Amino acid sequence: MAEKRLRVLALANKPWGLAPNQRFRFEQWAPHLARDHGIDIELVPFESPDLTAVLYKEGHYLTKMWRVGRDFFRRAEAVRNARTHDAVLVCREAALIGPAFYERLLKRAGVPVIYDFDDSIWMQQPDVDNSLFSLLHFHRKTRTLCRLATAVAAGNDFLASFARAANANVHVLPTTIELGDYDGAPEPISDRPFVVCWTGSTTTLVHFEHARPALEQIARELPLVVKIICNRPPDRPVAGAEMRFVPWSAETEAREIADSHVGIMPLPDNEFSRGKCGLKALQCMAARRPVIASPVGVNTSIIEHGKNGFLAATTEEFVDALRRLADARELRAELGTAAYAKVEREYSATIGASKFADIVHSIA
Repeated sequence: MAEKRLRVLALANKPWGLAPNQRFRFEQWAPHLARDHGIDIELVPFESPDLTAVLYKEGHYLTKMWRVGRDFFRRAEAVRNARTHDAVLVCREAALIGPAFYERLLKRAGVPVIYDFDDSIWMQQPDVDNSLFSLLHFHRKTRTLCRLATAVAAGNDFLASFARAANANVHVLPTTIELGDYDGAPEPISDRPFVVCWTGSTTTLVHFEHARPALEQIARELPLVVKIICNRPPDRPVAGAEMRFVPWSAETEAREIADSHVGIMPLPDNEFSRGKCGLKALQCMAARRPVIASPVGVNTSIIEHGKNGFLAATTEEFVDALRRLADARELRAELGTAAYAKVEREYSATIGASKFADIVHSIA
């Protein structure tokens, strides 16, 4: 008899294709799960289209509050339908605001729940103004969500350590890359200008600033292009460099990363950053580009210094790495090839889907 297909209800904040924490985790695994593991994912986002359209616009505070509140009560319907599924995946939280209200209802309903998170979301990100929703967001409910879950999937060891204080059934499940989205495009034909790429969300633009002193020094030494792939450009340009802003698009992101010489992932060394899962580095590595990254958190596991990229803790180390890579196409190619192999070996979507399937089968 054929093995029964399993249905997993995914409760996440965003619609399909918009949020990195969803795109590079369960959304990426879904086709592999359906084809290779007999598991079908049904996403029910918290955000209605009306809320998504206004949430990150300036102002509109009353409209945002009304639509968030309306979507909070609308969430009850998805939770009621949870019993028709074999398991529920809660990605970060079932609702954008409030305490663990819906997660407690799922617990009472007896539905197996996998809680998945890939950031230090038990705290507010430093240097980011989230004043409107920070009080309503209940950041500290993360520990409760870990405790209520049947199993926890954490993006790295740092996050897993946090989860294990509340739940014994914790699995480290790294953020992954769909290698088929990266076609191995060659780097720019000429070494000059030297193109350095940073990609990320609006809230992580503050991290880009940690590379600014190094980039400005290199810009005094050679023609430099700083490419920013984001929903908005930095507040000010890098002095001496040509700024190339590319509005983020899921369809063009991989190609734009490949059309550069080097990727960077600067980070401050704090508790929030140690929860990062290295996505920016992995994307560049999948495009066969060497990465210069701060030695914070999982970056020290992903990047093998001098073999598939460089770790740089100070401005001087960032500058030295940029100089070495700017003047050596063969070195860039060697590191890029090793970087791709690392992703293929440990961080591919196929591997992530297989690990997630094991968790589903173990609880459902």
